[in-house]
Amino acid sequence: MNAIQPKSEIVMPRMGLTMESGRFIKWLKQVGDTVRSGEPLFEIETDKSVVEVEALEDGILSQILAQDGETYVVGAVLGYLSPPGSANPAQAAIHSESSTPVQGQVQPSTAASMAAPAKPKASPAARRLARQLGVDLAQVIGSGPQGRIVAWNVQTAAQSISQPAPASTRVSPVAQRLAADLGVDLRQVKGSGPGGSITRQDVEIAYQHQQAQVEPLSLPPPDTEGIIEPLSPVQRRMAERMAQSFSSAPHFYLQAEVDARNLVALRQSLLQPLESRYGVHLTFTDLLIYFTARLLPRHPLLMAQWSEKGLVKFTHVHLGIAVDTEQGLFVPVLREADKLGLAEISRQRAELAERARQGKLLPRDYEQGVFTLTNLGALRIDVFQAILNPPQAAILAVGRIKERPMVENHQVISAPMFTLSLSADHRVLDGGKAARFLSELVEWLENPALSMA
Repeated sequence: MNAIQPKSEIVMPRMGLTMESGRFIKWLKQVGDTVRSGEPLFEIETDKSVVEVEALEDGILSQILAQDGETYVVGAVLGYLSPPGSANPAQAAIHSESSTPVQGQVQPSTAASMAAPAKPKASPAARRLARQLGVDLAQVIGSGPQGRIVAWNVQTAAQSISQPAPASTRVSPVAQRLAADLGVDLRQVKGSGPGGSITRQDVEIAYQHQQAQVEPLSLPPPDTEGIIEPLSPVQRRMAERMAQSFSSAPHFYLQAEVDARNLVALRQSLLQPLESRYGVHLTFTDLLIYFTARLLPRHPLLMAQWSEKGLVKFTHVHLGIAVDTEQGLFVPVLREADKLGLAEISRQRAELAERARQGKLLPRDYEQGVFTLTNLGALRIDVFQAILNPPQAAILAVGRIKERPMVENHQVISAPMFTLSLSADHRVLDGGKAARFLSELVEWLENPALSMA
């Protein structure tokens, strides 16, 4: 008698620290197709983007459970892979059973809920940081390979803790983060999970009760009925993050004008050589990234982040670039930007922006940013003040280059100029430190050779 060959589960992956569920878009393979490890297998939509999920092993797609357009909890079984060489996989029961879509309260998969707790896998740096910040690694969700916890995950978990629950009460990481976002005191929340643990739904109910105590404003009836347009996951998450940032971080703003004559000349001199040799189109944003990234290590507090345990400082210049898309605002990250040349900055920036517009960003593309640059000059905006991208402590807003009058040698002349606006978190930076960074950046942009000194 032939032994039954085991099948491997294909599950809804966790693509970020706060992800509880994802919307299944479509399969990229058919039942009976051979699947290679690393090949795109299906697409899902998270609160950030549409992501292609790769197969984790070789096999044959033998059974499909997930339905297009439905939402599934992280860990839900979406289908099965049979071992390579399995006979007649297409004859398996296809669509014979269906993973339960998320409706109302999200329930974890049976396998996940029955699994015994295991010691979390974490890097040495993550364990050291967890000890320093007093973070329980059992409450942290890892984003590294095979779910390994890295230092960034610990920092995010530390920042998500608002009003702590009693030590004897277990709180899910998602519930902690949501409580911090909504300003809910976990000490006042009654848990409904196993052993009285506090879940996301408990926090949401507490928030609703909290809001019910606030008397609504009396508004006159509108002249016409409005039409409610449902928010996409991206729009909702962006709204939550901006509200959290503006209400929790004490913003302050600095502005400086830049004489762009030398910067314009520098771009003009490099435009054709870089396009001919490397096939890239150099933009002013690329030049701003180049100089900002190289200046940030000289002003490390601009890359620091606030936590209740103290300031968390970073040494790697992972620079976020704001990208406007039809789906909403995305901030992909240029990693180690201070080590990249102009051609590589231009190439990576263009690729990330295009993937953002197509909704194809991966979690690695938008995680671990320490500083953000946003440029609305192409939209004819002269000056604007940006809201901090949490948990970052600073963001640089760039206006358009425009001919303006200026005084030089006691004469009024016309010169290309633009305005830089720096928004900063006053818990991390004071005015003097932020001003010194902005002043030195203006010097570098007006005299690019100074950056080589």
